[in-house]
Amino acid sequence: MTHEREKAITPAEAAAYWEANAEAWTRHSRAGYDVYRDALNTPAFLAMLPPVSGLLGLDIGCGEGSNTRALARLGASMHAVDVAPTFIRHALAAERGDPRAILFHVADAVSLPFADGAFDFVTAFMSLMDIPDQAHALREVVRVLRPGGFLQFSVCHPCFDPPHRRVLREADGTTRAIEVAGYFDTTEGREDTWWFELCGARNGNKSRRSGPRDPIEH
Repeated sequence: MTHEREKAITPAEAAAYWEANAEAWTRHSRAGYDVYRDALNTPAFLAMLPPVSGLLGLDIGCGEGSNTRALARLGASMHAVDVAPTFIRHALAAERGDPRAILFHVADAVSLPFADGAFDFVTAFMSLMDIPDQAHALREVVRVLRPGGFLQFSVCHPCFDPPHRRVLREADGTTRAIEVAGYFDTTEGREDTWWFELCGARNGNKSRRSGPRDPIEH
């Protein structure tokens, strides 16, 4: 079976899509409709975050600034970037209303306007998966982090956005299955295959799993 891959989106196209959506996104998220962010992702992200009080941080893909402000409330000195000017406009308005000494910038993650080693830490709340060139963005993160600094990010599980997805239906239109594929088509490094076996399982019942692995040997 062959799987067709859509043409990759360009950075300019991604920026244009986010700018077109920024006004509605800001309005709805601030009205409490981003339940996943407010009830799950952000609380879990902050619970796992090392202490940042007194540190200088950069938030990539900050949107309207809600999560950046949460970091500032933890005592971090924050810069934040987003490709959508409308997001930055709303973030700046919130900063004027409740100053947290956050510096917001319209900028692309693949070309960060900061010096080498400028930050103690970098965060990206559900934004890296929306950057067309993640490898380039991560190189920029490494560049702007000081030695010993850290990056913490959250992204969607790939099952929510696979390269190939097709609904398989019966003749009467009933959904039979959802076909997904292509997770590792562009994996850099090697792909390992491993087996799981239940303790005491009879007849050698095993379950096969495969997935990408960091190219660095362990």
